[in-house]
Amino acid sequence: MPPESFSAETLLEIDDLNLAMRSFEGEIQVLNGVSFAVKRGEIWGIVGETGSGKSLTGLSVSRLVPTPPGRYLRGSVRFQGKDVLRQTEETMRTLRGRRIGMIFQDPTTNLNPTFRIGTQLVDVAMHAARLDPSILGLDASASRGTRRAAAEKLAVAMLEKVGIPNAAARVHDYPHQFSGGMKQRVLIAMALIGRPDLLIADEPTTALDVSVQAQILRLIHGLVEEHNLGVLFITHNLGVVAQLCTHVAVMYAGAIVESGPVRDVLKHPRHDYTRGLLASVPKPSMKRGELRGLAGGALAAAPLAPPPPRPAPGGTIMSIENVVKEFPGARRGLFDRAPPVQALKGVSLEIRKGESFGLVGESGSGKTTLTRCILQLEKITSGRIVYDGIDLAAQTQQQMQALRSRIQIVFQDPYASLNPRMTIRDIIAEPMEIHHGKLGLTPRQRTDRAAELLEQVGLTTQHLNRYPHEFSGGQRQRIGIARALAPKPDFLILDEPTSALDVSVQAQVLNLLHDLQSRLGLTYFFISHDLGVIRYICDRVALIHHGSLVEQGETEDVFTNPQSDYARMLISAMPDPDPDLSPLRRVEAMLL
Repeated sequence: MPPESFSAETLLEIDDLNLAMRSFEGEIQVLNGVSFAVKRGEIWGIVGETGSGKSLTGLSVSRLVPTPPGRYLRGSVRFQGKDVLRQTEETMRTLRGRRIGMIFQDPTTNLNPTFRIGTQLVDVAMHAARLDPSILGLDASASRGTRRAAAEKLAVAMLEKVGIPNAAARVHDYPHQFSGGMKQRVLIAMALIGRPDLLIADEPTTALDVSVQAQILRLIHGLVEEHNLGVLFITHNLGVVAQLCTHVAVMYAGAIVESGPVRDVLKHPRHDYTRGLLASVPKPSMKRGELRGLAGGALAAAPLAPPPPRPAPGGTIMSIENVVKEFPGARRGLFDRAPPVQALKGVSLEIRKGESFGLVGESGSGKTTLTRCILQLEKITSGRIVYDGIDLAAQTQQQMQALRSRIQIVFQDPYASLNPRMTIRDIIAEPMEIHHGKLGLTPRQRTDRAAELLEQVGLTTQHLNRYPHEFSGGQRQRIGIARALAPKPDFLILDEPTSALDVSVQAQVLNLLHDLQSRLGLTYFFISHDLGVIRYICDRVALIHHGSLVEQGETEDVFTNPQSDYARMLISAMPDPDPDLSPLRRVEAMLL
């Protein structure tokens, strides 16, 4: 499109963008004819699964894709009428941080841990002021000291704008002194300090709790209304798109398969892939096993037979009785400590044999501490944890090792929980070797059982001799489940087992867990901050907040008639892929 035909209202127009990346196997096209336009006041959601090209699209707008190995084959990325792909690097430096702001996914890796927050914000403000002194309310002749003092005031003002309390004091803190949600707010302040016209947010809420996510969405929504920004919001969460965005583009394999106003696309999807994504999101009306993952992979090619009916939950298999866990306070001198920190404050609950029990809580609520206490990786301060009539705290280390064959865990991160130097055969066989006394299997029998377990989780015996890096995230999580099943446990702790997975892969894993529970009679202790997943998979649920249980009961009772303010707040903040929800409901619930 020639410059003279470019609308003054349009901030960004991407036209027929094609990008290839060079690898050891040759050149691979990763963006294929991407086209859309963002106007002021619009929030465009770019939604797609891992590898769809959504992040590369966002990086292309700021021209942050390295070339090589990247090579733009054709197309244009026009920002305010200028094709950024044809600008000099000096021109791009004037755009980045000034006209185009970026919020990255992981605040932990995008904030320098050795510098105070205020110093990092001031550096960004000083860079933007070199391009436009009016940002600091000064003219070009102002001295460096005057500019720096103004930048420090602006840093405090921006932290206040993004909702960080006591901002004047907190500018002197380091990143590790902020929670995940507060760090993300700092990144937003950093992106906005140059008063950009376009804000690119790449998965800014993925790692956040539902209430913190809600705060961030409300903040972005308010900033768009206040400053008339354009926003490119990159995510795989359809609920977030429905709540926040005005328009959406659905990406698959480097191409946009469907785009338009968010209500049109999500209420009346035309493409099979969009329909598949929406069908993969757990909904209150669904029964367990009804989620539909996208076709593909071994499980889709050879579906498992329908599972037998799941037996009704039986008697209590685990009883947690008034458990308190204290950690020593921080040292305040050679002979002085702060008071102990109570991570668990009299937690009591019962888990029945054969049921799925969900534990919901935000970061720092005590979920992980309780898990470590169950596994006796942390000793409780007081109370009791009784498993099948056995007081776990009274067991010796040798006795506890034998019990761990009955209590296994599936970890959150499938990329970090598998040893990259071991084959899949060895990874699954290792627990059988550790618990040889219980199982008594020969090396050949361990290999046969590893093959059997792979087939149970929807993989094949051909995968036995491969290494973890040869598998996708969903396949790795299946391998993690197979490893946990190897010593024939009765009780599985599932620690955020789907949080690192795309929505369709999540659906496949949830259905697999339901199938395995029906076949093997397993008991699940399911830990998550994703309320939709908990509602879909769990019979009963407990909510933990600051180390205390605030509510527990039958899952549907808790979700439809919550008794505590905390439960009502969490449930109201749940992202919902229904675009008919009012704009107020989209963002207001989210923690008042």
